[in-house]
Amino acid sequence: MESGVYIAVFYLRSRQRIAVGKLGRRVFHEGFYFYVGSAQRNLSDRLERHARKDKPLRWHIDYLSVKAKMLGAVIVPGPREHECKLAKELGGVFELAVLGFGASDCCCGGHLFYARKLS
Repeated sequence: MESGVYIAVFYLRSRQRIAVGKLGRRVFHEGFYFYVGSAQRNLSDRLERHARKDKPLRWHIDYLSVKAKMLGAVIVPGPREHECKLAKELGGVFELAVLGFGASDCCCGGHLFYARKLS
């Protein structure tokens, strides 16, 4: 599958202050982060990029992904419009990590969610 919506899962080992582009320096606590994104082409390349540590910092997720370990991703077939619907669903389960993170091109509160532990 080369297009769809996804949830990339990251683990951050320790609390860190990370500069996130125009969002500025933010505190990220130890734990699990769930990033909702989409790719209408080259989905596997996008996910591979999220997992790499050596890359130019271009998008919000790049700033976190160079510090946290990517554990994997869940791919959901569907158009880009499902990205915000999926983010809303995750927001009902997990805490919003950073207001506006990954949502500069939509009106969502953010596309990055946090859980201290997975139970």
